[in-house]
Amino acid sequence: MEPEDFLQAQQARLTEMLRPYQREVNRRQGIADFVNRCLRSASRDDFFQLYELLNSRTASEVEAEPGWEDAKGVFDQLRADATQKVERYQLRFLEDFTRLVEEAGLPLENDFPRLRLLKGIELEVVFAEKRTLLNGRPLKTVDPTRLIRAIVALQRHLYDRPFDPQGFIDGLFAVYQKVNQAAGRGDGDTAPIQTIYMEYTLSLQSRSFFQDMAKGKFRGYDADQFAVDFWRYFSSGVATTSDGYILRLSPGRNNALWLIDTSGERRRISGLSFQRGEV
Repeated sequence: MEPEDFLQAQQARLTEMLRPYQREVNRRQGIADFVNRCLRSASRDDFFQLYELLNSRTASEVEAEPGWEDAKGVFDQLRADATQKVERYQLRFLEDFTRLVEEAGLPLENDFPRLRLLKGIELEVVFAEKRTLLNGRPLKTVDPTRLIRAIVALQRHLYDRPFDPQGFIDGLFAVYQKVNQAAGRGDGDTAPIQTIYMEYTLSLQSRSFFQDMAKGKFRGYDADQFAVDFWRYFSSGVATTSDGYILRLSPGRNNALWLIDTSGERRRISGLSFQRGEV
């Protein structure tokens, strides 16, 4: 055997022998890192972080680790303290948030941690991660004052726009006919909602935009606005297009958008159609 081959063979054997020991070192280091995170959270009285850590799978693994039997008693006491503080904060949060919502003149449906305000405005509070989802978008806060500011801004964005229900449904019908004609479908056939949304957004643009598609000339129309406009139409009293066609929404999961249906519920809609007939 050549000297180089001999050395490579011995290195390979040693590497194979070392591998299980290295795995064990890494595992033990993971336990130490976890316990240090718990210590740091406790020293800062970061009860949100501590609550999340102590209710994790890693905490259970540490408690079951040989040599760490006493950790369970310590973890149980810290867990109880963190849980009490989180629950107390949640109660205070709901009291403060409810008061701020009332002051803003907004409705509130409380299914904590999910909170529903106007149609198309929903919150999910994730206390353990100190963040809130506003219509699915993360906000790095659980502060009621900051949240109400974001909600009021979203309310203005969605509802303080001029809205003509007849113009909306007639414009949507025109886009529907255009999309179906291009795809070789007939009137009454279902058109994909994502294509409708794209074409309807383009229909809102000015003539100058198509001459110079600069970013500053584009009229934004996000998916939340699209969803809310369906609800504004359904709750307006206008029932058909000017030509007497009735809108039908088709629920589905593939290539769908979240829209608000006739009952005010958010649903995944994959397509829509227009049918002539009685409402």
